[in-house]
Amino acid sequence: MPPCEEYKMNVQTMSPLNRLKEALDNGAVREGLNETFLEEVTLFRVSEPKDKAPLIYEQCFCIAVQGHKYCHLTDTTFSYGEDELLIVPAIVPLDIEVVPEGDNPLLSVTVPLNFEIIQELVESINQYDKQTLGKVSTSPGIYFEPLTDDIIEPTIRLLQTLKSRKEANIFGKQIIREIYYHILMGKQGHLLASAAFGESDYALIAKSLRFIHDNYDRGIDIDHLAEGANMSVRSFYNHFKAVTALTPVQYLKRIRLEKARQFMVVQGKQASSAAHLVGYESPSQFSREFKRHFGYTPREAVMNSQGMAV
Repeated sequence: MPPCEEYKMNVQTMSPLNRLKEALDNGAVREGLNETFLEEVTLFRVSEPKDKAPLIYEQCFCIAVQGHKYCHLTDTTFSYGEDELLIVPAIVPLDIEVVPEGDNPLLSVTVPLNFEIIQELVESINQYDKQTLGKVSTSPGIYFEPLTDDIIEPTIRLLQTLKSRKEANIFGKQIIREIYYHILMGKQGHLLASAAFGESDYALIAKSLRFIHDNYDRGIDIDHLAEGANMSVRSFYNHFKAVTALTPVQYLKRIRLEKARQFMVVQGKQASSAAHLVGYESPSQFSREFKRHFGYTPREAVMNSQGMAV
């Protein structure tokens, strides 16, 4: 039997999960971040355990195999691996710890959530069954769904299209739309549906998070945010903390510090420049809060930027 035919037969007999592992292994060829022909999709390879590090998770879903990711949200810790996928309907700062499985690298794929497409899907689903996505609730800004074959199979097809710029752009977004559908049909799909539609408390908080994320360098009036969400200040604080596990002031501070670290680590900015770019007027206050949050000084971040880049 020719080697190529033997390979095809082996692939056909592999489980969907093992085929997903192989597709991720073929796509994430470099250690760390691997960009693709679709800027919406990023792949990661992590061969060594990574200690807890702060990251900002934008609205996305993420699948990881051959290990576990531990997500620390203030005092709560979540973990996921091959049995679950992570869904992040709101912009949430997390501390992430990565633990590969034995000698195998942890492999993962991250895809942003497009709420316009999700809204269209919800409206189509509701034409057939309004009860499926009818629940509305405010829950933490991340949740998990079982990683079923309904999710795995289109993800494999998505990874295969990423080998070609033409196929990635022609078929990729259609496949992502299919994956959105299966996430919406999951046990907690109503959480994603709630975040996508503006009338739910969850969606209003998600919009506030996006506003803070886009305007972190300016002075932000919490009362104004509460008014924009059509909530009392007390209600806004309660809903905000239910999603992020942080108060609005704590959230803004963390976003500013995370962005400042990115300016220094990725773009090589000096600490004083990074502090100004994210809205700090006092360099000394910035340095104190930076060290308290990260455990090292802004100067150390600049000096060791290559090793600290995430």
